Amino acid sequence: MLRMATLEPEIEPMFEDRVIRRLKVQQVKESLNYWSPALIGAGIACIVIFVTLHLVSAPNQIRRANVPGGEARLISTPKLELDHIPVLR
Repeated sequence: MLRMATLEPEIEPMFEDRVIRRLKVQQVKESLNYWSPALIGAGIACIVIFVTLHLVSAPNQIRRANVPGGEARLISTPKLELDHIPVLR
């Protein structure tokens, strides 16, 4: 009697397709979450390499001081000595 009272499940025709699609979407999301830090790091490394190559291949543009005869100049430092001893109260 119980066997006759059981219900057969009604499966929609697109049910399997939706389950498979959700599984594939979930796998793609997990893959992107796993590989995204490596891809971002590789992009940054690529930019750094190109900038470094550009700086190395650029002509030297450092301005040199126009000092005739190669003389050196000493920049005086300020005096840190006191003229009198301060009175603290």
